[in-house]
Amino acid sequence: MSQEGGPVVVVLTTGPDRETLMEIGRKVVEDRLAACVNILDGVLSVYRWQGRIEEEPEALAILKTSEARLSELEDVVRKLHPYSEPEFLVLPVSSGSTGYLAWVMDSVSEELPKQERGR
Repeated sequence: MSQEGGPVVVVLTTGPDRETLMEIGRKVVEDRLAACVNILDGVLSVYRWQGRIEEEPEALAILKTSEARLSELEDVVRKLHPYSEPEFLVLPVSSGSTGYLAWVMDSVSEELPKQERGR
């Protein structure tokens, strides 16, 4: 699974709504910091914040990237995110289809991806 640039990881982040996460998703895919961002609307989050139990509707973004791009990805998410402390959870990918993992790594490469060379 490991390829140049490091292994694939999944990042989770929640936000106040789909539109906010769509803006973040477009930016990180455009900047090659994530290969793909899935956004799930209609999440209900229950959490403790500043001594109180909160219940808020949110959206959840699932970002696929490489370990090598995590620092830059987190910087962009924090910059664009409206929360003072946005969720940024990194989950290692222990296994996956070879083709998909190669596509993720190619998509977040700082070089032009293989499928776009020679066009």
